[in-house]
Amino acid sequence: DRAAHGSSVVQHATREISQLAGEVGQLGQAMQRLIQDSDKIGGVIDVIKAVAEQTNL
Repeated sequence: DRAAHGSSVVQHATREISQLAGEVGQLGQAMQRLIQDSDKIGGVIDVIKAVAEQTNL
């Protein structure tokens, strides 16, 4: 009975770890998109600064 319970616990833990790994992968992808978007925003800010400097704003 203990062996069956132990096996059940291990199977549950394995499923949970697998699900967590998938969620971590999704988080990594979201962070990568955030980095890319931040870089784009930084580029726009640089353009705005350059225009402001040229027009003495």
